[in-house]
Amino acid sequence: MKVAIITSLFTEWDMNIYSCHLYFYLIQILDKSTYDFDTIFVSVLLIIFIFTYYKTNYPFFFKKYFYLRQILNTSYTEDFLYRSSLISFSNLIPIIIYSLVLSFSYVYVFEIAVSRTLFDQLQFSILLDWTIVFILHLIFIFLRLFIIKLFFLFTRETQSFKIIFLLNFIRITIYFSISNVVISYFVYQFFSYEAAFSLFVILKTIIIIIRPFILFFGTNKFNNLSTQNFVLFIFVVDFLISLLFFNPFFFFEYLEILISYIIPS
Repeated sequence: MKVAIITSLFTEWDMNIYSCHLYFYLIQILDKSTYDFDTIFVSVLLIIFIFTYYKTNYPFFFKKYFYLRQILNTSYTEDFLYRSSLISFSNLIPIIIYSLVLSFSYVYVFEIAVSRTLFDQLQFSILLDWTIVFILHLIFIFLRLFIIKLFFLFTRETQSFKIIFLLNFIRITIYFSISNVVISYFVYQFFSYEAAFSLFVILKTIIIIIRPFILFFGTNKFNNLSTQNFVLFIFVVDFLISLLFFNPFFFFEYLEILISYIIPS
């Protein structure tokens, strides 16, 4: 498969055309993965299709989720995004894109050791692996939102503020997490797995640190809590929970033990 791809791009075997450094980097990229490139191509097309569909049919919402300036300069009185339902299709598609991209990076790119061990033991196909991790990501993000909503029960905030806070949390998480994956991916391709994974962890830590500040300054003027209580609220529902779930795939170790009893090796 590698020879076919190289030939189709550079026709090296037929014309003896060498592209020097570009050729070297391509070989390095192809050697980093042992997956079926046809399957990866289909997966990438699926992500691009959903992304394009969202940008074309929901341009206003697309800007609110994928334009950094829109995320950092939120205003309740001007941002009509908050008038839409949290579970509307226009707000669910970005979560789906987020889960698709992150699950793709885990299954196809970084090959997390624990998850690959589990999937190899179950002998699933690559697409089924991706589907499982995608569903786990969806469950994880909705679990985070559910935890935030649980803490809202202990406050007297208005329904408008709850929607503002939840949507801001989703928008910040999606934008910076996808950016982290893209940046780490390029580092992975041109350097090494160790460098990319270290950068991924560092950027993820930075996101966890800066997100509470963005949430505070973006929603502080709309809450009914005192500044001290609001800081404590954000610290618990965002920063503290993020640290507890820093690696959402930690439970794969326990799943692997359970599977070993169900499917003996």
